[in-house]
Amino acid sequence: MPNDEHGGVRIEDDGARWVLWGEVDAAVQARYEDRVVSALGDVSGPVTVDLSDVTFMDSGGLRLLYRAVHPTAGNPVLVDVPARIRDLLEISGVAALFTFVDEAGTTDGSDATEKAGA
Repeated sequence: MPNDEHGGVRIEDDGARWVLWGEVDAAVQARYEDRVVSALGDVSGPVTVDLSDVTFMDSGGLRLLYRAVHPTAGNPVLVDVPARIRDLLEISGVAALFTFVDEAGTTDGSDATEKAGA
């Protein structure tokens, strides 16, 4: 897919799992936002988002992640978040909306204020 060469979103498990990869920017958001919103209609619990292969994220990528937030479904679970993406979430003030889990399944319950004080 030529348009997807720099980044994209793969939706799995009937919308309950998203795999983001590459450069997740406004162009990726424009291509995938309708798909992720549509997929959310079939999901009853929190969405799991694998970010292990994300190399870059801007406000378009943040918007896609924010789409996974639903007040009654629980915090979306972000898996293997690269440090620079975690920093972006913290600086943007939205880190507390997510649960962070590493590949081994270890939950990082710290929020942005705890990290800032470290």
